[in-house]
Amino acid sequence: MSWKNNVGKSTVRVAVAALLLSQLLGAVGSVSAASQDVEVHLIGINDLHGQLDTTSMVSDKKVGTAPILAAYLKEAQAKYDHSLLFHNGDSVGASAPVSSLDRDEPTMEWMNMMGFDVASLGNHEFDQGIAALKAQIFGGLDPKEGKVTHAGAKFDYVNANVIETSTGKTLLKPYVIKEVGGVKIGFIGLVTKATPAKVSPSGTAGVRFLSAEEEVEAVNKYAKELQGQGVETIIVLAHDPATTKEGVTTGEAADLAKALPADSPVDVIVAGDNHALANGEVNGKLIVQAYSYGTAFEDIKLMIDPTTGDVTEKSATVTTTFQEGVKEDPESLAIIKKSLDKHPELTKPVGTTDGSVTRTDAYNNEAPLGNLIADAMRQADFGDKASAADFAFMNPGGIRADLPQGDVTFADLAKIQPFGNTLVKLELTGKQIQTLLEQQWGTNADGTPNTKTLQISGLKYTADFNKPVAERVTSLSLEDGTPIDPAKTYTAVVNNFMAAGGDNYKVLVDAKSSLAGPIDLDVFYQYIVDTYKGGKIEAKKEGRITNLAASTEQTESPVTTEFISRAEFVSALVDMLKLNEVATAPAFKDIAADAAYADAIAEAAHAGFIQGYGGNFNPDRDITREEAATILAKLLNHPASDKNAATILAGYEDGETVSAYAVEPMAKLIDKGILSAAEKNLLQPKQGLSVNEAKALIQKAVAAKAS
Repeated sequence: MSWKNNVGKSTVRVAVAALLLSQLLGAVGSVSAASQDVEVHLIGINDLHGQLDTTSMVSDKKVGTAPILAAYLKEAQAKYDHSLLFHNGDSVGASAPVSSLDRDEPTMEWMNMMGFDVASLGNHEFDQGIAALKAQIFGGLDPKEGKVTHAGAKFDYVNANVIETSTGKTLLKPYVIKEVGGVKIGFIGLVTKATPAKVSPSGTAGVRFLSAEEEVEAVNKYAKELQGQGVETIIVLAHDPATTKEGVTTGEAADLAKALPADSPVDVIVAGDNHALANGEVNGKLIVQAYSYGTAFEDIKLMIDPTTGDVTEKSATVTTTFQEGVKEDPESLAIIKKSLDKHPELTKPVGTTDGSVTRTDAYNNEAPLGNLIADAMRQADFGDKASAADFAFMNPGGIRADLPQGDVTFADLAKIQPFGNTLVKLELTGKQIQTLLEQQWGTNADGTPNTKTLQISGLKYTADFNKPVAERVTSLSLEDGTPIDPAKTYTAVVNNFMAAGGDNYKVLVDAKSSLAGPIDLDVFYQYIVDTYKGGKIEAKKEGRITNLAASTEQTESPVTTEFISRAEFVSALVDMLKLNEVATAPAFKDIAADAAYADAIAEAAHAGFIQGYGGNFNPDRDITREEAATILAKLLNHPASDKNAATILAGYEDGETVSAYAVEPMAKLIDKGILSAAEKNLLQPKQGLSVNEAKALIQKAVAAKAS
């Protein structure tokens, strides 16, 4: 999913300004400051990933794009006498085509135009190797294809934990000092230690990354050097993951904060990499991260004693860059236009569909869109001069939308694969391939099945659900029917999420070899362009997956008293309504973007059926009768009056026990003949629903909606 934050110019309307204020996170660790202290604001972003023309959605509102982000950033800086602008890693890489087709020079041009003061490296700056990294930063001919000449950054890049093996020195200068408002601020740069595992080995050839212990020593060392130069305000631009949930901040950046001495002169650690929200204090250090893709920016307020150079107050806000009411920055628009003029194919439809290329039931069965994506992955070019891989596997949770009916644009493809995952080519034995398929069939904590059917290319198999998981794959072969040899080594393409063992595909971690390659969206886009040449895009089920359902001797549906969870109930409702309108993860703190039910919950939230509790949805908790009624009542029109609702519930012995929020919904469902007593004359509003009861309720409500 994407999140962007921008601050508009004086054209931002009052109403939008009020909305933006509601997005601000409260100050952290504030203390009173003397009036003579210098107020400095550090305005920053992280993980832009070259998304210059990408519009994202937050709370059903459009956010982001470079012209909107620029308006916000310029407005923010205009408000303050003293400010600095920074970017904290992954400004490029996994970029939108408007940037990536010219080796991200448009993004570098935009950052120069904006007047950034300082930036750090992210793991994606290493995607194409050290020579390409240096060309982008220092200027010169880009080594990839030799077609782009970089102007170089007009601002400082810093990094303290990447060492060139040939010299034993840091790849870039480890820190830089900026003076603003008469005070000095030191910036030390770091990049996540997981970088070697995130990019191709060729991307990090010639450098090594400090260990966690060495990194702490380096930060301490450079902090002392800064103090020796009269700098007491120190910021670490650490492209390390961090997340703040319910007031607790965790992740690599938090671990760094804990590892530093409590009296360390480091005041702030800016996080990145995991595209999350962070705004909390750990061991006296303020840790901040503003999502990604320019969907948000952070405003770090520092009150600095001009005599001692010490920070007397620090806090941060994170603001979402809603587009409504914000005038786009003309200089940013010009940069995008220049790129689009050079690549007109980006503004044209890449093809059309009849609406049948969908991800329907991809968690359980072969899906047309799943086949299309897997075929594209299998053909990906990894720069190793090898032919297409033997197989490709796509996790269903990574397919976030359907191809629309009618014209299909690049933007539509981006909605389907919005994560910017890197494709990885692995060497796996036939036995490991079979194990991978077995790992599709997991079990939830409550013992219920948790199926994540992989969408595949290059092979076909039959699964007999009458058999245990270890014996379920009864036939496994190449597309032509040739049996897969358990002892033979094959090549398989997956995304980096799966390659790291995501979604319980743990066997992939034991692959014989691993080669990181291009971005999944880039590969998908190019495959569509090359294969269909602007015409009709077609994909269908081809019998790649044959699932034999578990047999039952029962002639009627079995009766079960097992209660259904909130996530399962919502998933069943969304499936019956065939909702498919959003491509972003739900905005609940306890719903992972790759959860099996994330799509359904996002759809239900978008439709206004659910709201959650204090930012959480509690997906695994059993849904109560009154909660189910509250959701289903939103399908129906013409609610009864409060008086009628009270009268209806008064006819039940426990009617007065219905929660206030559920009185009207339960009465409405009773009045429509959808909901009846649980037993005798009792509603039992706090009682759970069995699977069969839930199914019956949903069917009745949907039928009533249609009538």
